[in-house]
This record gives sequence, C-alpha cells and structure tokens, in this order.
Amino acid sequence: MTSPRVSLILDEFARHRVQFEHLCRTLTSDELTTGIPDSHWSVKDYVAHLCTIDGLIAPSFSAMAGLNAPLPDVAIPAPFDIDEWNDAAVIARHGVAIEALLGEAAVHRGRLAAAIARFSDEQLDAVIPYGGDRKSLGLAPTRVRFGGLIWGIAIHEPTHTRDIIRGLPKLGEQPWVREWLGSVNDSLVPQGVREQRV
Repeated sequence: MTSPRVSLILDEFARHRVQFEHLCRTLTSDELTTGIPDSHWSVKDYVAHLCTIDGLIAPSFSAMAGLNAPLPDVAIPAPFDIDEWNDAAVIARHGVAIEALLGEAAVHRGRLAAAIARFSDEQLDAVIPYGGDRKSLGLAPTRVRFGGLIWGIAIHEPTHTRDIIRGLPKLGEQPWVREWLGSVNDSLVPQGVREQRV
C-alpha cells in the first residue's frame, strides 16, 4: 500500500507534468529555438532535458524499490557528472519532435512513479549524500533528506519553466502560467536542493 506521504508526492509530479505537456504543445518553432540568457541551452533543450532526466533517475530509484528499470540510452560518464550527462542527453535529442519527446518522457515517468509508489516513510526520512548539479554552481556536496530531494524532483518542470521564461518573457505573463508557477510550494525541499535551481 502506498504511503499517504508518497501519494502527495506523486500527485505533485502528476499535476506539474500536465501543465508542462500543455506548455510544450503551445510553443511555436521559433519559440522552441529561442536561446536562454546565461545558458547554452535553447527552450527546446530545456524541454528535452525535462523529458529525459527521469530516465537517469529511474534505474537507481527502481533498485531501491525492488524493481528493474533499464539504464538510459546515453552513457553515464565515469566519474559521474550530471551536467555532462544532461548535455549529452539533450544533444542526442536534437531534431526529435515534441510529441516524440513527450512520449519518451511518459515512459520514463511511469517507471519513476512506479518506484516512488513503493517507498516507505523510513526511506523518505533517510538522510543521504547529495551532489546534484551543485558542482557547476560552485557549491560543495551536502546531505539531504531523501523525501525532500524527491519533492525537489517533483517540481522540476516549474523550476525549468522559469528558466524558459527568461528566454520567452511574454510566456510568463500568461495567466495560466502565472497561476501554475504561483502554486509551487518548495517548503519541503531541503535547502541543499533549493539553493540550486528552485
């Protein structure tokens, strides 16, 4: 039986994915190719990132839950570097249509959600070492509550939608986007995760 706490997390994942998919389907070709200030990624690169990152996370989460998930199709660098992997995954999706990206995202998300659904409260409360993308921001690795890290992953779409808005400021003026982003609550996300991208 899924923990009520886990159900809240899964609900958060689901509601942001609905909004993200709607956002992706409204973007024009010109908007998708728009560069993001202070980033080497375009709008579509951020979309590709959000459609692939669950595929990196799902295998380890699945193993923790007693499930199996395939390794991502982009090789995991050794030593591991999240930014290097993200860049490679995004580059591998250049030329891939939005609907195909969203289809891939749905597969990865299904595997990730199936693993999270089996987590116990004890697993949520475990304190784990966390590096994330802190290195690229000049931040040292830290320790975080695992459940809080999952909450941070659950708000990944609105987090990067804010990045996309830096390239498409008029998008942020749309009422539905303002209300979506205004509904995000990061109070359960550990400071070690929040100080990065949230």
